[in-house]
Amino acid sequence: MRTPLLAFVLLSAMAVCATPRLTVVIAVDGLRADNIEYMHNYWLPGGLRTLQEEGGKSQLTFDFNVQGDDETLATLLTGVQPSVHGLSLNHCFSRKSQTVYSFFEDKTEQGIGTKEQVSLHNMPVPTLSDMYRLRYGKFTKIYAVGLQPSAALLLGGHSANGCCWLDSNNHKWVTSTCYSTGLPAAADADNISKRKEDSYEMPKCNSMVVDLALRIQQEEQLGKDETPDLLMLQCSVLRPSTTTDCIQGKDEEDMHQALNQYLGFLIEQLQKRVGKTNVQFVVMGIPRHGQSAEQLERVGIPVRSFNLSRAAALTSVYLMAIYGYERWIEGSYGQSVYLNRTLIEEKGLDLQKIERQVADFLMDFDGVQAAYPRHEALLVPELTRGLAKAHTGDVVVSLQPAWRMMADEETETDHVIDSQPDVPLYLLRNDEKATLPTSMRAVRLIQLLLQ
Repeated sequence: MRTPLLAFVLLSAMAVCATPRLTVVIAVDGLRADNIEYMHNYWLPGGLRTLQEEGGKSQLTFDFNVQGDDETLATLLTGVQPSVHGLSLNHCFSRKSQTVYSFFEDKTEQGIGTKEQVSLHNMPVPTLSDMYRLRYGKFTKIYAVGLQPSAALLLGGHSANGCCWLDSNNHKWVTSTCYSTGLPAAADADNISKRKEDSYEMPKCNSMVVDLALRIQQEEQLGKDETPDLLMLQCSVLRPSTTTDCIQGKDEEDMHQALNQYLGFLIEQLQKRVGKTNVQFVVMGIPRHGQSAEQLERVGIPVRSFNLSRAAALTSVYLMAIYGYERWIEGSYGQSVYLNRTLIEEKGLDLQKIERQVADFLMDFDGVQAAYPRHEALLVPELTRGLAKAHTGDVVVSLQPAWRMMADEETETDHVIDSQPDVPLYLLRNDEKATLPTSMRAVRLIQLLLQ
């Protein structure tokens, strides 16, 4: 079994020093290393400034194309690529219903405080939280607090004591019955007693995450005994309407300053409560949008959009001209086109031949770098590392530089492909600065040496 990336960073450090009683992991949507450097002279003491000056730091790279969903968070927390952990995009295409559904959807579970039925049942590998449970047993206390269900579930893993996220409709803490203890008591009390904000703005939400984290630590006595505990949090420096992870003006600077203030307060409070030598903090950025189209166009690089749904519709007409008026294509999503395999089998046609015809047809579309039949796509390293086999269609498309997949009607999410996102990772402990990995490949090599 592979050790998750963050688990490796933390657990390998524990081999050479006393195990901290409490580890706090904070995933921050849109946090970039270059933005942290840009803001360095403006930081107030504490928070990100402390992490930058006193903590170990690294800029992570990935060996697959990043598309802005939770595939990078899943990779950081499991230590394996999307091809292994199964999360290429937050949504997948269902051949059975011919619709798009959430990777986290689970009709066997019920929402607590929400109608969403979600769990991590589609994730076949352990996360950082699960590795903590495996290593330290049933007495370790693990809690996760997030802004969205997908990130919160990944942070909580399969075995957290409690996991909750902020519902975007009623602005209350909610959870899923997949966690047997239900909504954490501190979250339930917060729902009852605390005035909810009227708007879903990230500075306020970050404050709510930090406040609840401190309540959970106090009520659950995290870090107060010899068994190490884990607190997993999601914050953000992005506004709901933003289209880039980069700082573009005062609003983005204010977002970073507010986060710095909240993280500074969190670090200060937990070091006082648990003891500076007994708590460690990990902060990592999660890429969401990358560079905006406007930014690239200002330096003379035009960004164009590729409409996969339209291309699939034209491909369907092309197949009708060859094989007759039938529904030859079931749908499209992400980078994949899904053929009607049942119809092809009923007609006694060669599936691989049709895959090749479709791939050749799609190659003529503007913006397409390459199009591969499924069996070939899964053999192309730069593609296969980022593809989950279970959700890969019959033909896979890759785009040329400065082209992006248009938003799908079902999810309204643009898939921003970025092969080298700027992903910061910080580790703050009360000892010498830790040496952190810079790539998944380096982590695997070190793991091999430590076995």
